[in-house]
Amino acid sequence: MVILHIARVSDDPYNGVCNVVPMHVISQQAHTEVALLNITPNKIENIKTQFTCEKKISDLSEPFNKPDLVVFHEIYYPVYLSYSRELRKRKIPYIIIPHGGLTEDAQKIKKLKKQIANPLLFNRFIYGAKAVQCLSQFELDATKKHNTKFVATNGIAVPKTKKASFNNEKIQFVYIGRIAVYHKGLDILLEAVNYIKEYLEEKKCVFSIYGPSEESQYEKMKSMLDQHGLHNIVKLHPAVSGEEKKKVLLGADIFIQTSRFEGMPMGILEAQSYGVPCLVTKGTTLGDFIKQYDSGWVSETDSEAVAGVIKKAISDRDCWENKALHSRKMIESEFSWEKVSFETIKYYEKILHKF
Repeated sequence: MVILHIARVSDDPYNGVCNVVPMHVISQQAHTEVALLNITPNKIENIKTQFTCEKKISDLSEPFNKPDLVVFHEIYYPVYLSYSRELRKRKIPYIIIPHGGLTEDAQKIKKLKKQIANPLLFNRFIYGAKAVQCLSQFELDATKKHNTKFVATNGIAVPKTKKASFNNEKIQFVYIGRIAVYHKGLDILLEAVNYIKEYLEEKKCVFSIYGPSEESQYEKMKSMLDQHGLHNIVKLHPAVSGEEKKKVLLGADIFIQTSRFEGMPMGILEAQSYGVPCLVTKGTTLGDFIKQYDSGWVSETDSEAVAGVIKKAISDRDCWENKALHSRKMIESEFSWEKVSFETIKYYEKILHKF
C-alpha cells in the first residue's frame, strides 16, 4: 500500500498537528510506503520521502504520484480543494483527519465564516472523503459531518526520564498548551479556581500556565485574573519547549487541562509519559483512559465540577505516586507509536478493501 499524507507542518512546537503528522509518517514507514506532502516549504527530519508546495499530486515522483490512499490532516486550507478535486477525478480515495475540527464545538469557532465556506467550498471536500478518521471516541461522537467514521489515535514516544518526586511545600498545577481561552477551557479553569481560591491559598497551590497566545487571548486571560483577583494563585508564563518544557513537567505535581473539545491532546499524553498525574475534563477526550488506568482525575466540562475535582485531587495526595506509575503504564499500553501505526494501517487496509 502506498500512502500520501498531506498537511501543513511548520516548526511550531505548540501545534499538535505539526508534532504528530511527522510521527504518523515516520512510524508508518515501518509497515508500508509512506510520504508527506507539506503545503509549507519546511523539510522534516527523518522522513524518507517528502514533497513541499507541489501544485499537483500527479507531479510527484513514483509511486506517490498515484498513491493507493491520501490522508489529509485538518480541513480549512484552500489548496486542499484543488488536491481533492484532482483525486476525485483520478478516482484515488482519500480520508480526512480533522484533528477535532469537525466537532460541533469546533464548528462554533468563527461560526459565520464556516456557515458560508462549508456549503460553498468545503462540504464537497469533506463528503468526498471515503471516511473521516477521528482521534478518539469522544471526537467521533461529536463529529456530525460524514457518515463513515472510525477511530485511530495519535501516539507518543515514551521518554527514559520519569517523575521521581512531588513537591513538599506547595502543590504545583501546570498547564502547557496554546492560550486559546474557549477551546482549551481556560475560562473554565479560572472560574473553578475562583470558586475555591481561599482553599487553594490555604493549601499553597499554584497554577502555572505556559503557552503562546492566539490573537488577544493573553490579554483576555490577564483581564480575567484581574477580575477575580487570582494573581497570587495563577501565574502566566511564556511558551516553553525542549529541555525547559521537560523541566516544567517533571516539576509539576498535577497536569491540568480543562478543554471543551479536542482531537487528541498531546500535552496530556506528554505529561502522562513522564509520569505526571493529570486532571482533565471530559472534553479532552482522554477521560475514559484516565479512569481506566487510574492515572488522574476526570471532571465534567464546567467550572463548578472542575473546582470539586481539584479539591478531590488535593485530598488524594497519598495516591499521587500510584497515579504517576499508572500514567506511564497507560502510555506504554495504549499510545506507543508502534501500536498506533500498526492499528492505523489495518484501518486503512479495510477502507481500501471496502471501497
